[in-house]
Amino acid sequence: MQTTAYTITPHDAEVFRDLVTFLGEDVFDQRQRNGAIAKSDAFQRRISEARSVLKGIGAYEGENLKENHHG
Repeated sequence: MQTTAYTITPHDAEVFRDLVTFLGEDVFDQRQRNGAIAKSDAFQRRISEARSVLKGIGAYEGENLKENHHG
């Protein structure tokens, strides 16, 4: 596998952070027998992994997202 360098702007990080937040709060991928909705373990792990990546680049809490929405 070839390694590629990626660049993420503060706006990109904000978009991904908002997506991960939305997935964590408002999206469910299972319906239980009693009709309740839930997140599967696999889905929950993916959300957790995405949060870890955002935390690793300092973008999860928004502390490093200084760029405005036009830049």
